Amino acid sequence: MPDDLSLRKAVIGGETAPHDYLVIWDDLPIGRIFRTNAVGGGEEWSWSCFLPNVPQRSHHRGRASRLEYAKAEFRKAWTELHGEISHDQIRAARAMTSDHSRPWHQRG
Repeated sequence: MPDDLSLRKAVIGGETAPHDYLVIWDDLPIGRIFRTNAVGGGEEWSWSCFLPNVPQRSHHRGRASRLEYAKAEFRKAWTELHGEISHDQIRAARAMTSDHSRPWHQRG
């Protein structure tokens, strides 16, 4: 299985936001990294590693002061999660991702 991760601009409601990315592995979205406001008005990066059909553990998400740090923490979380999931769970996640009948794919 490929282990390359790439970032793709997130599209929400047909719009892209600056500094908001989906993390892609083998053409499957497995998480998100985006810039947000930190306590005190600064900026930080939030990251979250997941599959749609697998419960997310608290250590599979977090915050970092820089994009590079968020990417590194994401990779550690994905390496752990990937080692725990089955081919069937990946297949189910692909089916869910390609099912465009879900409400969040509908334009109102």
